Amino acid sequence: MPVSQTEMQTCILGVWDLSVCLCLFLQGVLCAQFANYMTLNKRDSVWMKLFVAGLALLTTLKTLQSLIIMWVQNVTMFGDLEAGVNIWTTYWVWKGTLILEAATAFCVQMFFGRRLWAISRNAYLVITCVALYLGGLVSSIVGIIATIIDPLGDSATGWVGAHLGVVLCGDLLLTGSTILCLIRHSHKCLLRGPTATILRSIRRVTLQATPAALCALINFIAAMKLTTATWTPAPVVLDIIANMVLPQLYAWSAMWTLNSREEICMDAGNSAYTIHLLETSAGSSNSETSRHQHQDQPGLLAKGQNDQSNGPSGSMA
Repeated sequence: MPVSQTEMQTCILGVWDLSVCLCLFLQGVLCAQFANYMTLNKRDSVWMKLFVAGLALLTTLKTLQSLIIMWVQNVTMFGDLEAGVNIWTTYWVWKGTLILEAATAFCVQMFFGRRLWAISRNAYLVITCVALYLGGLVSSIVGIIATIIDPLGDSATGWVGAHLGVVLCGDLLLTGSTILCLIRHSHKCLLRGPTATILRSIRRVTLQATPAALCALINFIAAMKLTTATWTPAPVVLDIIANMVLPQLYAWSAMWTLNSREEICMDAGNSAYTIHLLETSAGSSNSETSRHQHQDQPGLLAKGQNDQSNGPSGSMA
């Protein structure tokens, strides 16, 4: 059944309000993650702390942009339904969506690319991923320029679609490669270490990058659906929500990875074998090594005392 223009406009305005609420919710979750990181990871390297600060800045800017969009839509353009629907072509604040998403995606993808290098040590694979990340960033910059010149032109639509496709390819390659590398590591370690601990580590590390990749996939499919067919409510809803929450999901995946290092190390520390699947920073790895050595010192001292106590008795015998 065809949807009337008024129903479509009402759907777009309602979905924008819903997506802004989701952005605020995810930003609250990110604030808790940032606070947790500042409390538990004080020994990380300066570069890792700058990375987290950059994520905090980008997600805060995204949240402010969402609030401005809601204000303009519901206050400044209140009563003008046509102007409220076409805010993305007439108002400057909406045009920052693509660059904020691209910058956040690039930073997080480079972070996960570094983790992929730590797991796989495959230079060709990592270089391919980095090339896709750079291609996504460059295409977003060109898309922003084309959108400013002609928001409804074919050039803007093509470059934005190219950006979404390249970013999606990078996410899928990164996620798939990480899963394959972890499975390969598990085959080598299952016969030597505790199965439950290894499988928990694989599941946790795999799921950390999946939400952003799924959101990018939904965003790409919905955007392509809108360019090849008549607008229907379902693709519009998915495209708007995915566009708005994708930067926060990227940041959430990265912060989840950083804040779960302690739990992974504790699980590994309770087993006889330790599998180093995450090496996110030199400072954190050094601090974890020193902590494990410190934890092992009481056991070594107790063993030495037992040897000393058994030594005289053995000589007397």
